[in-house]
Amino acid sequence: MPRYLHQFGYSTESVKGMVTSPQDRRQAAEKLFAAAGGKLVDMYFCFGEFDGIAISEFPSQVNATTVALTVGASGAFSKMQTTVLIDMDEAVQAMRNAGELSRSYTPPSG
Repeated sequence: MPRYLHQFGYSTESVKGMVTSPQDRRQAAEKLFAAAGGKLVDMYFCFGEFDGIAISEFPSQVNATTVALTVGASGAFSKMQTTVLIDMDEAVQAMRNAGELSRSYTPPSG
């Protein structure tokens, strides 16, 4: 099943709620992802541009997008980004395919 990296920043209101009432948001994420046909693989709080990340598996991009739209519409996040993850076997196959395809591609010239 394809994997996805979800990066998110909590809204000010969400951070205030977690500081007032500390909570592990993993269970809520697991429930949501399962309801959309997916699985939460892992979840982390982090420093930097985003407050946290989650790694998930979904059977399709439609399922992953459904979750992104659901949480985006909730107002609980100030920013979100989802990235499709390509495993190494698929990456190597893409490299092989690109090597083959590059023989039939003519780049622009000046």
